[in-house]
Amino acid sequence: MRKKIFLTTFLTALFVLLFSLVMSAMILFRFFEERSEDELKQESEAIASGTDEYGIGYLTRLKSERRITLIDTDGTVLYDNEADPAEMENHKDRTEVKEAFSNGSGTSIRYSNTMTEETIYYALKLKDGQVLRIAATQDSIYAWLIKLLIPAGCIFGIAVCGSLIISSKLSRSILTPINNLNLDDPENNDTYEELHPLLERISTQNKMIRSQEREESEKREKFRREFTANVSHELKTPLTSISGFAELMKQGGMDEETVIDFSTTIYDESQRLITLVNDIIRLSSLEDRDIQYEWENVNLLGLSRDVASRLQSAADRKRVKILVIGREQNVYGIWDLIYEMVYNVCDNAVKYNKENGAVTITVGGDEKTASVSVEDTGIGIPKEDIDRIFERFYRVDKSHSKAVGGTGLGLSIVKHGAIIHHAHIHVHSTLGQGTEIVLEFPKKQDETRFSTPETDA
Repeated sequence: MRKKIFLTTFLTALFVLLFSLVMSAMILFRFFEERSEDELKQESEAIASGTDEYGIGYLTRLKSERRITLIDTDGTVLYDNEADPAEMENHKDRTEVKEAFSNGSGTSIRYSNTMTEETIYYALKLKDGQVLRIAATQDSIYAWLIKLLIPAGCIFGIAVCGSLIISSKLSRSILTPINNLNLDDPENNDTYEELHPLLERISTQNKMIRSQEREESEKREKFRREFTANVSHELKTPLTSISGFAELMKQGGMDEETVIDFSTTIYDESQRLITLVNDIIRLSSLEDRDIQYEWENVNLLGLSRDVASRLQSAADRKRVKILVIGREQNVYGIWDLIYEMVYNVCDNAVKYNKENGAVTITVGGDEKTASVSVEDTGIGIPKEDIDRIFERFYRVDKSHSKAVGGTGLGLSIVKHGAIIHHAHIHVHSTLGQGTEIVLEFPKKQDETRFSTPETDA
């Protein structure tokens, strides 16, 4: 900015200087030109008076530095003090002569071939109808400018140096108050009045940013505490069971059937711990994006059939029917992650379904998107909880969740998978009737760009 101010000030000063020099030369030249015309007029009137009284003999006796020409009424040159009249051409068509014949007097200016000299002609009509013309030669404006070139160059050089110094100091003095602005406290600045509205806006924006930062910090801290508490709780429950049953087994004196029951419980709880830890690690890696994923073409219909096949035994235990319908749809993505997303949604649809219920997996799409819709006939989700189901460890019905198991991280993994695939998540649910979750993937992907998925409730 300082460089720009410096150049603007410097170039403006030079332009004003050059313009002033040229205009001054033109004004001065015009002044002297008009003065010469006035002198010619006065001299012409004096000589005309003598010629009217004494005739052409007055001209022959007159000593003058001017060129004097006497022209007859037909344009013939009768007398010229610098040339032989007999050899001179007819002057009737000369501008100043024509004006004199018509108006009584006339003036014209003609330049030399080199344009360095100009001749001013003044013609005056005498009483007998003849025209007396007087001419004066002087330097032209171009010659004036050439003569002024050296002194003007010196003046210009001095002005350039002065402009450089003044522009440098001026730009520094203009920018010093701006460079010394305290943007952390914009309202306490001694600077230009014109900057006050800007500083007020900066101050308002700083307050908003600090407020947002505090809110974000509070949210992060709250989230950290909730996460820690949730993880501790989720780990404590199975660890307590494992520890309790292991302690009972340690005391001995149990029959084989009881030992098998206790061992089964310990195994189930340990599996629950392993699943929880794996989900936490998986979610952490998705958030940090520290894994190099392998992108490929994924057949959503085939993938959905694989998910349904894997969940078939769990569905049979709850007497829930799983149906896969739709048509072939391919997207460019991470097969393992998309599989995990669809599996988690379908797993919830089975777990939170009613006995003799159904889960319908529909694969569809259009030219730009491909979708997997998972619709169940389960317990549904209250409207006020729909926006929170993708939070970590969030459970709509905590008592029911204990019965069906799970870590509470499945839908969080779905959300982060959608972020990586630029997918949209749509949730539609009616309490007591069922839920539909639609995963909508773009068919064309940019692996380097990540965005937050839109969740439509």
